[in-house]
Amino acid sequence: MVIMIKTLNFLLADLVFDMEKKVPYASALAMETEGEKVTVETHEQKAEPLPPQRGVVFTVFTGRHFMEAATNDLRPEMLKKTAQDLVKKAEDLIRYDGPVIDPGEMTDQEFYVQRQIKNEDIPLARKIDLCQSCKDRVERADKRITSALCQYLFVRTRELFVSRHKKLYQDLKRTQAVAFVVMCNSERAAQLHTGHAYQGGYEHAALPEEKLDKLITDCASILYAERLNPGYYDCIFSPAFAGMFAHEAFGHGMETDMFLKHRAKGAEYINKQVASPLVNMFDSPALPGQAASFFFDHEGQPASETQIIENGILKSGLTDLNSALRLNLRRTANGRRESFTHKVYARMTNTYFVPGKNSLEEMLKDISFGYLLEHPSNGMEDPKGWGIQLEGYYAEEIRDGQLTGKVYSPVIVTGYVPELLKSITMVGDKMEIGGLGMCGKGHKEWVKVTDGGPYLRLKARLG
Repeated sequence: MVIMIKTLNFLLADLVFDMEKKVPYASALAMETEGEKVTVETHEQKAEPLPPQRGVVFTVFTGRHFMEAATNDLRPEMLKKTAQDLVKKAEDLIRYDGPVIDPGEMTDQEFYVQRQIKNEDIPLARKIDLCQSCKDRVERADKRITSALCQYLFVRTRELFVSRHKKLYQDLKRTQAVAFVVMCNSERAAQLHTGHAYQGGYEHAALPEEKLDKLITDCASILYAERLNPGYYDCIFSPAFAGMFAHEAFGHGMETDMFLKHRAKGAEYINKQVASPLVNMFDSPALPGQAASFFFDHEGQPASETQIIENGILKSGLTDLNSALRLNLRRTANGRRESFTHKVYARMTNTYFVPGKNSLEEMLKDISFGYLLEHPSNGMEDPKGWGIQLEGYYAEEIRDGQLTGKVYSPVIVTGYVPELLKSITMVGDKMEIGGLGMCGKGHKEWVKVTDGGPYLRLKARLG
């Protein structure tokens, strides 16, 4: 018999109560994940369930250290044994003169992501047909296309957090759609992808026609693109490029477990100017409908937004319970795990620049020569030194306030994070958030993230 984690509510509460007879603080997190993926490529079709995961991790705080034990055996006797064994290991380390964990307000709540169309109600054949139609449409659009891929993904995660004061349950559902294309001519090849991911159901399984049209048009432009001359240019970052900038610039560098390790320069700049006064940046798991949103984190902290930058001033980091406790910082809802078998870290969620007042036309009009950067591919940041590198597929030339249609590829942005942020002179009036990203940390524990923002105008060194 499969034990659903929601039914463990009272058992875990009893176990936490018993554990706290011997340790200062205890909690339990039960997680179960399931889903499906359909992929249709030029020469292959594949439909597969995602490997199901189901288990519980117990956490205790000894007054000095956190200790954990996890199990995928959800029988009551095995859960009780796992909890008791953990307490036995912790007993000799108990100290009552250390920091005290605030258990928070008494709360017992359940949260659900709603769907217009249940993914389970759609026959597998229909899901395959959807991906097949998308792939065929892309392939027919241009004779230079040598291969194409369309993919549908659905992930459902149920989580139950129990502590002395909290019983929290959430049922999260996420649907993702991706298209990928490869084009070739006699001299070279180019590739590009597009897609989206949102909370919800099968209503998000299909990609809009305009996204597919842009994918094909932009990939064709990249196919004939030259390399640009390295230099320092007026630039406009697209919302997707701005999102990658937000993720790399003040994503990892503001995860405060990095402060504890003395590996984040941002720790020295709280309440100091690091960006143009036009810049405001948030991380928020509370954004409705976004792929990385949730109702509470894996340490029971209710979802809420955290303002990282306010009018150019660095205001706050992103905390997990351990870093907040050690550094005496405000808890934010950023304690996240890949699964019940992985360590909790301070992690980003939906990280984004806030919109400003400028239209794209206003940004373009007085640029005599520069580039509009789109289609980011990957980025890297050195949190300790604040160096950054952003890579993308597409840089369109700007001359005399107009986009010329001439495209260069690839494009690489390098620089010093505060220098780039302080160079921002205009911020677009509309925000877009992309949901295809996953983010790794530590031993490559992966969690879902999104990032985005409006168009940004700034100065950047391109190569």
